[in-house]
Amino acid sequence: MKHILLLFSALVLASLPVAAQVQLADQQDGRLFAYPMAPDTCATLESRCNYIISHFWDDYDISKPITDDAAFESTFRDFVDFFRYAHRNVVLGTVRDLVNKAQSNTSNLQKLGEVAERTLYGTEAEYWSDEVYVAFIKPLAANKKLPREVRERYVRQLTQINSVQVGSVLDIEYVGADGVKHSLKELPEAKSYILLFIDDSTDSMIGRLRLSTDVALNALLESGNVKLLCLSANKYSADWAATASGYGENWIVGCSENLKNNLDLRMLPCCYILDAERIIVDKALSVERLMSAVNPNY
Repeated sequence: MKHILLLFSALVLASLPVAAQVQLADQQDGRLFAYPMAPDTCATLESRCNYIISHFWDDYDISKPITDDAAFESTFRDFVDFFRYAHRNVVLGTVRDLVNKAQSNTSNLQKLGEVAERTLYGTEAEYWSDEVYVAFIKPLAANKKLPREVRERYVRQLTQINSVQVGSVLDIEYVGADGVKHSLKELPEAKSYILLFIDDSTDSMIGRLRLSTDVALNALLESGNVKLLCLSANKYSADWAATASGYGENWIVGCSENLKNNLDLRMLPCCYILDAERIIVDKALSVERLMSAVNPNY
């Protein structure tokens, strides 16, 4: 709701006289500065958003120390809200420019990366975009002025994101309930595959139970057009194998202790969707998003 109100305000302000625009913009609380307003020549939502994000940081010197972390994060989140409706090239160009300007202040650069992670990559992010997030953290991962543990975290994230990009073929190995090693290539033929990744958490248990009792999903599995592989991020053990039969009907079950190191599993449980050729169609979906995708009445 917040981003809708922000966009509405930007569109309304753009239609007002300049004096009124300044007065209203200065009344906004919790921001580092008054946001730019698109001129009348920007006739479409995309063109206005392009203008706003291109000039968003014009009056802010990010090379100077950030003294109000909360206001900076709030302002940054507002900045990202406009990404949804702006042109991809404009967004990526603006991100690169912002990061380049922050390079002169290591502390600010680190704060920028932390805010970008929470806003674009973290489990609570309202706007997930691997492409935009990578534009932020790629130069951070290579910046030797940042602490080693910070750089290593971004390198690890880049590796995970790049290894499982949407549009790429996925093939991973896992151990089945039979104790034998398998791979995705061995899965029975289907039009689509759902990979459900879980761990020992309560959230994973609840998510697994919800999916196992979902009527719409079970109908898809019974048709044979969709196969579901549930993978636990644990090492194989006899105790785990003994519980595998309690998973969903028509499910294929396995485990692998290397899942979290090799895949983009920023939250668990989560789901990947693959096509018939094992190409990633979507990834890191919550159980709720999967259920809404397979069940129109959800």
